[in-house]
Amino acid sequence: MVDNIDSSTPGAVKAAQRGPGTFVKGLYVGFSTATCGGLLSALVATLKNNPRSRLYVVGTTLNCFILGTGFYVTRDIFSKRVFKYPQGDTITSRERIILSGASAAAVGGTWGAVIGGRRNMLPGLVAFGLAGLGGQAVLNTIEARKQDESNMNKDWSAEAPQKEGILSRILNSENSPVRRLTSEEYVEKMRDKQLMVDAEIALVDEEIARLTKKLEEENAKKGVDGDST
Repeated sequence: MVDNIDSSTPGAVKAAQRGPGTFVKGLYVGFSTATCGGLLSALVATLKNNPRSRLYVVGTTLNCFILGTGFYVTRDIFSKRVFKYPQGDTITSRERIILSGASAAAVGGTWGAVIGGRRNMLPGLVAFGLAGLGGQAVLNTIEARKQDESNMNKDWSAEAPQKEGILSRILNSENSPVRRLTSEEYVEKMRDKQLMVDAEIALVDEEIARLTKKLEEENAKKGVDGDST
């Protein structure tokens, strides 16, 4: 689809090459958090038999959507504009914790002030900031553990010897009448057979030369006897 864009609009080409923007990706995250929040709130409302279950579910879903979208967009803006982390390189675990904590605190404080006034700004900032710090720390721990397990599996697979199959174990057994040859053994046997064939060819050549010489001597002897008569 990029090929169909006119070359006179480089901005459109760059936008098509970059793919979805930050806000669009934030909407994806918002839809995901809204879905999780809506399902969880529906379960809680059903268990508590809340008379205003629909309003509760709708309100929780809307809050989760706004918080999820705002967190992603704020985190991306902080990463590029405030902290100015290099976009091509991966940031460290400590930097990710700081970035997520600051983004969650900013979103939580802002949304708390919007829905509850200034008195809810500080509690929202602190609560969401701690949630962002803790959540990112847990994610970093999980990623580090998965990376360690992946490295261990790679090292183990590289160092561990290959398991022999049942057929290989039978053929390599001392009681087996036949045995599977390795590549070196096969090459050595082929070399021995080639030497045997070369020796037989040499014997055949010698026999042919002997018979030829004998035939020549007999022909020469017959020629002398014919001249003498």
